[in-house]
Amino acid sequence: MKRRQFITLGVLSTLATIFVLGCRPKTTTISKVIVNQAFEHPLYIGLYVAQDAGFFKAEGLDVEIKTGGGDSQAFSALTSGAAQFAQGDPAFVALANEQGYQSRVIAMAVDRVAIWGVTFDNKIKPFVDPIGFKGKTITTYPEPNTSYVVQKQLSIQAGLKIGTDTKILQVPFGSELATLKDGRANVAQTIEPNVSQVVKEGGTVVFSYPDAYGPLAFTGVMVSKDFIDKNPETVQKFINAYEKALRYVHSNFEETVKIAQAKIPTVAPDIMKEALSRLIDSDSIPRTAKVDLKSWQKLLKIRIEVKDLKEMPKIDLIDNSFAEKALQDK
Repeated sequence: MKRRQFITLGVLSTLATIFVLGCRPKTTTISKVIVNQAFEHPLYIGLYVAQDAGFFKAEGLDVEIKTGGGDSQAFSALTSGAAQFAQGDPAFVALANEQGYQSRVIAMAVDRVAIWGVTFDNKIKPFVDPIGFKGKTITTYPEPNTSYVVQKQLSIQAGLKIGTDTKILQVPFGSELATLKDGRANVAQTIEPNVSQVVKEGGTVVFSYPDAYGPLAFTGVMVSKDFIDKNPETVQKFINAYEKALRYVHSNFEETVKIAQAKIPTVAPDIMKEALSRLIDSDSIPRTAKVDLKSWQKLLKIRIEVKDLKEMPKIDLIDNSFAEKALQDK
C-alpha cells in the first residue's frame, strides 16, 4: 500500500511539474552564450571590444568566443546548436534559407569588402579598373565566401574569361600570402593585419575592394530564428553591447588598439595600429550595428549574379529591431 501511494504521489508530482513548465512563457533569458567567429583577427574588433571593454558583462552576459576557422564552419556551429550566435559572412543566412534553415542577420560587423589586393611584384602597379586582373592569377578564400564571389563578379564585369584571361586560386584562410612567395599567384586578396605587414615587407597594395564596392554587407552577426523567438531578451542584450562597442571603436582609437593587441599579441604593435587605422578609415568597421538594407541587397544581388543564390529571398532575413532599440537607448 505504501509503495502504491509512493508511486502515485511521484506521478502526480511529475505531472504537476510538467503542467508548471508548460504554463511558463516560451521566451527566456540566458546569461551564458557562445558566439562562433569565422576567424580571429582585427576585422572583428567590434566583438572583442564588446567583450574586453566589459559591454557584454554590463548587460549581464557571459559570452564565450570560439573560432570556427572559416565562414562555413562558424555558420555550421549555429545550425548545429553548438553556438547561439555566429559572426561571419552574412550571405550564409540567405544560402541556408534556400535550404529551409531559418536564421537572421541581426547586426553588421563589417560594412565594406574589407580586403585588399596585394603583391610583392614591383612590376604590378596599383589599378582601379578590374581589367587590371587580366593575365594574373588572384588568390581568394574558398567559394562560396564573398571574397571569391566578388573576384568572380569583377572578372565577369571586366569581360575577362576566368581560367583563360585571369585565374582564381582558392586557398584556406591564412595561406594566401604564401601563394605570392611561392609564385602560384600574382595578386592575393587579403585582410588586415596582413595588408599592413605586406607593405612593411616592401609589398604593394594594388587594388582596393572597399573603394571598388563601397558599402557591402561583408560580415554580420547571425542567429537562428528559433533562438530569437525563444530568447529575445538575450539577443537584445547582445546587440546592446555590440552597439556600444562599435561606438567605442570610433571614439577611443588608442584604447581599441590596446584591446586588439591584447587579443592578438602575435601582431606587432605598429602593424596592429596601422591595420585598425585602415579598417576604420575605410569605413569597414561600421558606426552602428544596424544592418544597412542597401548593403544587404547589394550582397544578395552579387550572389544571384554569380548563381550562388537562385533568387532574392521572399522573406526578410534581416532583423534590425534589436539594433534599432539599442540606438534608441544609447
